[in-house]
Amino acid sequence: MNDIMFDLETMDNIGSSAIVSIGAVQCNLITGELGEEYYRVVDLNGQESVGRTIDVQTMYWWLGQSDSARAALLIPGKILLEEMCKTFKAWIEHLQYPKTKRIWGNGASFDNAIIRSAFKSVGEEFPIPFWQDRDMRTIVGFYPKSMQEDWRWRNVRKGTHHNALDDAKYQVKYCSHILQELGVEELY
Repeated sequence: MNDIMFDLETMDNIGSSAIVSIGAVQCNLITGELGEEYYRVVDLNGQESVGRTIDVQTMYWWLGQSDSARAALLIPGKILLEEMCKTFKAWIEHLQYPKTKRIWGNGASFDNAIIRSAFKSVGEEFPIPFWQDRDMRTIVGFYPKSMQEDWRWRNVRKGTHHNALDDAKYQVKYCSHILQELGVEELY
């Protein structure tokens, strides 16, 4: 499996955002097959000292989310941003051949940009080259029917909205369904 779908929960909506949690799953985006998973909740302490930003409007947005989504912000055992970058890099390398892996985010200018910026802010090199960044919104844009409510919810969502791992898994299923509908047999 050469695809990794990931999702971030953040405290801002720009590239320098502080990261609350990260979820990733190895996958075959065409078949929807899921492989190994990665999930960490990240401590906000210390993130501002390395240039990560927290936006008040985003904090208010989090207050309006479900109890289960907000619970991730408060669990014990959070790790520091630097440790998250190191363990995520090790997880990707464990999957083997990171230079050939494609990393999919829900917005190359959002998730992908934030994770690369976070790595840079703690002095870590991101293990997947920039030319392997992929954007699930592009897939969705190729199939406008997917934005219609009756189509979208044929894929019953499981898990908690705004739980990074649950969101990453859902994004795989959503993209896989579109690619199958379009008859895509291979990704490059």
